[in-house]
Amino acid sequence: MNHTTRKFFTWLHFLGAAILCGFVLNAGAAQAEPKPQGEAGLAVYKALLPKAEAGDAEVQTTLGLMRLRGDVVERDLKVARVWLGKAALQNHTPAQYYLGQLLLLDVFDANPSDLNKQLTEGMGWLRRASRDQHNPSQLLYSQTVLESQLESPFGHSKVEAQQHLDSCAEVYLPCTQYALQRLDKGEEEVYCPKSELCEQKKRLLYTLANANDANARYRLSKFEGEDRMFWVRRAARLSHPKASHELAELVLKNEVPLQPEDPAVLALLNTAAQQGLPESMHLLGNLLYEGTRFPVNRPLGLQWLNLAAQQGHEPSIELLAQIQEPAGNIPANDKVESAQPTESTP
Repeated sequence: MNHTTRKFFTWLHFLGAAILCGFVLNAGAAQAEPKPQGEAGLAVYKALLPKAEAGDAEVQTTLGLMRLRGDVVERDLKVARVWLGKAALQNHTPAQYYLGQLLLLDVFDANPSDLNKQLTEGMGWLRRASRDQHNPSQLLYSQTVLESQLESPFGHSKVEAQQHLDSCAEVYLPCTQYALQRLDKGEEEVYCPKSELCEQKKRLLYTLANANDANARYRLSKFEGEDRMFWVRRAARLSHPKASHELAELVLKNEVPLQPEDPAVLALLNTAAQQGLPESMHLLGNLLYEGTRFPVNRPLGLQWLNLAAQQGHEPSIELLAQIQEPAGNIPANDKVESAQPTESTP
């Protein structure tokens, strides 16, 4: 095994679990209905053989996936490779996609020389399907190439892989999410001023926001030039915790009014608190304990304050000390499952 193959193979071990997961999920999606098993499954397989042997690429792919999954007929990866290979040669992009994954997974115990050829072939099939705008192939191909530590893994260009990803990100949400993840580099911005990087992120976030992605909507509220409240409201309506908390705070401060489509203040805080946001736990607990905005409910208010304090939220710890009635002393049977009091509007 040469140095290039060894480094690439090391990367594939890292990517393998993700590939295998996507492989199983995508293969399983091909037939969502209950599948026959045992003799019934074998009968179905045999019934399809004539069409596959006559060159029907769709049926060849189906048989390949049956052999790959092993849930209809006995699993046989070598036979799966044969059927998928026949369909791939006919430019059937799903077959190229599944065959590329199968070859990259190294499930055939190839020797070092054959492994190099196998990996090269697998990458080749993924690129062919990716060039034909097969979205799952574009995603996997770009991931495999762009995440590789090699500058040009098996002769594949990272510039081309990025182009495939950019094209895919416009129409296929998993590509959009991955492209945004690469731009974020593990950190979401608190504020994004006008810059080329922010404009790139914004285009991707628009795509996700239009697909009802609550976090994308909330993130857009942090970009220079965007209508902050428009995006905060739209994110809060999808139960985004930080957006819900921000909107509730602004309403309580009389800085913005609720719109008819917005949840009530108590519902906003409850949504954020239920998702573990300590600031919302604290505010909700305080309001319920004092009864200034909502009907008083001290046991429930103390419960929320205690939960926030357990997360190290200093204002909650200090408030509990002032109240001198630690929530830890509340009997277990006084705990309330829902944070909603009887009256749910502020």
